[in-house]
Amino acid sequence: MVYMGIGNILRGDDGIGPELVARLSEKGLCTVDAGTAPENYIRPVARFEPDTIVIVDAVHLDREPGSVELLDRSEILENTGFTTHTLSPVLVMERLEDETGARVVMLAIQPGTLEFGASLSPEVDRLLDILPDLLTLE
Repeated sequence: MVYMGIGNILRGDDGIGPELVARLSEKGLCTVDAGTAPENYIRPVARFEPDTIVIVDAVHLDREPGSVELLDRSEILENTGFTTHTLSPVLVMERLEDETGARVVMLAIQPGTLEFGASLSPEVDRLLDILPDLLTLE
């Protein structure tokens, strides 16, 4: 399994992907910080030969800040709002599936703020205390 963090650490909660994968890396999990250009990391992720890829990203879910959902590609098309990235996460997921044959899902986190220069909102920041332990449970 590979965790791929997407987002811009300079834009508040958009940085949750990179922040979470940094914490997961400290726990020994296989991670890739793809920043704001996930399309550039498809081949590096493929080199790990994963059976599952979990993309971590801030996504407008029309829920309370800090809400978390695990979504597949079809659910992203149906249930989410805009993204802050140049290439659609759905296209990235398709390319990852084609390149690796892995199951690709998104751990979508509702942002509270995407302001440039903002810190993580308290609701999203609290997830950094919870999710790494939850994701490393066996």
